[in-house]
Amino acid sequence: MTKPTFTATLERSNLVVIESAGSMDPVSMEVALDLLVPVVKDMSHGGMLVRAQGVEWPSLGAIGVELRHWGQLMAMIRKVDRVAVLTDDGWMRNLAAVESFFIPNLEVRSFAPDQEDAARVWLEEGAAAPS
Repeated sequence: MTKPTFTATLERSNLVVIESAGSMDPVSMEVALDLLVPVVKDMSHGGMLVRAQGVEWPSLGAIGVELRHWGQLMAMIRKVDRVAVLTDDGWMRNLAAVESFFIPNLEVRSFAPDQEDAARVWLEEGAAAPS
């Protein structure tokens, strides 16, 4: 298990940039959620650009933290229309496809790390789309 890192930065009023690496344990998951909630709280029809390099499967305890905060997570998700995940990890790409399928009104697409410009264009297209 590698040391987890997580940052969430509001780059523009409707674009959050997230950097994530390592393996989340319960403590780091709580910290990540505490960082993310205030960044997303005033968004509407926003986008997220997630740079996920070297992300490992979270611990069961971290998943438990997510489940405990499920209502809060769903409230955040309703503020976001599109998520672009920059990753080379196959399991992260698969997870992005599954989340896009199962979460209504949320489009999640994965991109290779060197395709950040394309990911940003896709996020902007979503922001410009009529509601």
